[in-house]
Amino acid sequence: MSLNLIDVFRIDFRTSAEADALNSSLQKSLKFDYRYQPARIGISLSLGRRTAPSPVSDLLGKPIRGETLFGQEESELALWVALIFEHSSSPQLTKKDLTELVAAHWHRGMRLLAEQIGNWDEEPHSFLLHLANEETFLPMEAETF
Repeated sequence: MSLNLIDVFRIDFRTSAEADALNSSLQKSLKFDYRYQPARIGISLSLGRRTAPSPVSDLLGKPIRGETLFGQEESELALWVALIFEHSSSPQLTKKDLTELVAAHWHRGMRLLAEQIGNWDEEPHSFLLHLANEETFLPMEAETF
């Protein structure tokens, strides 16, 4: 069954129990108000890696609805889905494929984020600025037009 953006808005995305615990911890450490905020950063970090993330062994984390995790604007949601699709090796994504990929990227991303913030001694705001300037968020390969 093919996927459309309306479906993605309504999906309850989950990650592993381990990643969910890290997500909660990072939310507090980074002084975020919402659970989706560290999740988005983690997923972004994971998508910045060249390799695919390992599948998660459980999907026991608390759910975040697609419209919350990826944004309520259709363009935001489409961008996230496009990035996840581009990073996958699948010619077409089903709802199951997408939920598993998001769970895996979220899981790996929480580990990456926790590792990076664990080595940071300054304020959360300066960590986020540092992270935004890191190569992690630059394109994997430069393209010329």
